[in-house]
Amino acid sequence: MTIKTADIQFNADGTPVATDFDDVYFSSSDGAQETQYVFLQNNQLPSRWQHWSKPTFVIAETGFGTGLNLLVTLAAFKDYLAQNPASTFTLHFISTEKYPLNHADLVQALGAFVQFKDSANALIAQYPMPLNGCHRMAFLNNRVVVDLWLGDIHDSLPQWHTNENGLVDAWYLDGFAPSKNPQMWSAQLFEQMARLAAKDCTFATFTAAGFVKRGLRDAGFIVEKRKGHGRKREMLAGYIAPKFQAQINRQQARYYQRSAYAHVENMDATGANAADTNNRTQGAATEKPKVAIIGAGIAGATIAYAMAQKGYECDVYFKEAEPAQGASGNPQAGFYPQLNVDASNASQINAHSFVYAANQYRQLLSQGFDFAHQWCGVLQLGFKPALAQRYAKLTDNQLWPPDLVRYVEANEASQIANCEIPCGGLFMPLGGWIDPLQLVNALFNAAACLSKVTLHSHHCLSSLEQKAEHTETSQPQPWQLCFNQTADKISQIRVSTDIVIFATGAQSLDIQHLTEYPLRMVRGQVEAVPTQPALSELNTVLCHKGYLTPEYNGHHALGSTYVKDDLSTEYRQSEQDKNLATHYQSLAQCRWAQDVVGNAQGRAAVRCSSPDHLPLVGALADISKQKTELNDLYKALPLNYYPKGSDVENLYMLKGLGSRGLTTAPLMAELLASQISGHPLPMANNLLNTLNPNRFLIRQLIRREI
Repeated sequence: MTIKTADIQFNADGTPVATDFDDVYFSSSDGAQETQYVFLQNNQLPSRWQHWSKPTFVIAETGFGTGLNLLVTLAAFKDYLAQNPASTFTLHFISTEKYPLNHADLVQALGAFVQFKDSANALIAQYPMPLNGCHRMAFLNNRVVVDLWLGDIHDSLPQWHTNENGLVDAWYLDGFAPSKNPQMWSAQLFEQMARLAAKDCTFATFTAAGFVKRGLRDAGFIVEKRKGHGRKREMLAGYIAPKFQAQINRQQARYYQRSAYAHVENMDATGANAADTNNRTQGAATEKPKVAIIGAGIAGATIAYAMAQKGYECDVYFKEAEPAQGASGNPQAGFYPQLNVDASNASQINAHSFVYAANQYRQLLSQGFDFAHQWCGVLQLGFKPALAQRYAKLTDNQLWPPDLVRYVEANEASQIANCEIPCGGLFMPLGGWIDPLQLVNALFNAAACLSKVTLHSHHCLSSLEQKAEHTETSQPQPWQLCFNQTADKISQIRVSTDIVIFATGAQSLDIQHLTEYPLRMVRGQVEAVPTQPALSELNTVLCHKGYLTPEYNGHHALGSTYVKDDLSTEYRQSEQDKNLATHYQSLAQCRWAQDVVGNAQGRAAVRCSSPDHLPLVGALADISKQKTELNDLYKALPLNYYPKGSDVENLYMLKGLGSRGLTTAPLMAELLASQISGHPLPMANNLLNTLNPNRFLIRQLIRREI
């Protein structure tokens, strides 16, 4: 959903002023010094970082504004890392903003802080479009992760995922003054701050208003008046009351879905179990858990990259000779989101996934990891009157930002495509086409530059089981994997690993632990039609019932068929005829389109999909235990009646990408890697619920189908 941007003016000092609130974003004289004093010094930063042992230190902020607080914090953390090169934890900065600055205003506002030029430029480069929800950015080589939640804070905070141990270690209670913006400074805000507060969580704020002080105390914080900055006489700071910590109800997610997205608990900054500290030699280095990824398509590659960014070493196993030989092996594929006229969970997931993927792919290219592509935009054609009306409505209601999608009439569509287009449609300027095989290899190469990533070809998983080896510690039991090696002759190899991630596509039917999930196999054939004079002029990806891409290596991709439960990958003349017929029908009024001919060249692959066409992301449910634990769901009993649903220990999945892998895989992989590593999750609770692997079991239990 589109967010209204801030209406601001710059005063004589060059300081931005919010017109709607009649208040400055920061002090004209010493904004950076005020942030340093109020928020860092009064939250005891960076001194608290010196002995930090958790995977992340989480700062949460109640008003992003120009990002000045972030820039000051980045500078402090950069200095800390320079002095403490052995430190391993990640700084996670979470902020909210109801009225984000537009890009031009942000550039002008941050121009005043030349001391933060590099960080400011990095922020400007990643600054998101005004799309409601969470936008993840990374700084300082992924040592600082920033989640910017756009939207009303009272809507956002309840959607932040936490576990029973809390999330936030330090609060920056900022925003416009309570007298200017009383709607934000509410009991609801203070209650959410307490819900999200971790043990020993602190807070600081520039205001000393009485109702803020009372509200924080009522929510469970110990509040102190302290000397204010500059001419301000007083400010407030404090910490969560220890006795109150145990009384907080953090059960915000649905009773049956909490566990699949719980952070890794009792984990230190290395990823090891903190309970086993006494079993290690003092001062000895501790390794992160071993990770095995099954599958080397777009899902496996994005997971390897996301895990490598968090410092994990990964072994990637696949049965083919090279990566991306399944559905990810097509030479050319369209890249665009599937949007609807409403803000359904599916639409929001697709929109945010697309934006995240577009940013990630462009960052890979800027870092020198090349893959064939063309950011030429995508035209989704309203080739029927009903479609045209629906597309026009999608943009008329301003649900999606114009930077993401806008409606164009036939004349503009023809200009964009550089070909005759007889109808209007949706234009998505960030889209285009990508060579998926090259992208997969680029992702693996990028991952290998961050951490040790080893690819194991000719490995076909035949079985896996857990065996108790750590009998004297609380460490989880490792997984024993057995592979058939198929390079020359079939032989078997066994490996041990701590964490297993399933990222397979069409191989899913043969894999243990996945048989109870309603995964569907769908065959799709894509044509490689030869270019010709009229067709070679096409400058953008066209989508109708199928799709047609611009020329690449003398061919255009035309597809795709959709055949359920067909595992054959042989090329079929009948499906070429079907692809061409769909194309001719959708573009019946285009003379050039009728001249497109096939030459029996193309590729067929089998995709793995789900009944609701959304991925399955998270921990695998222990189906047999959850059937018992949640057997009474149909009774709609109170939340606290149900136990925490059991999952299979250290067994995860990213599956069911269907035909949307290029769009959805990067954000889904980041979500999964964050879950495994104990980092904050980059998505709202309601969207997490939509992706949870056990959702189909839950629906069956509620409907009493099992």
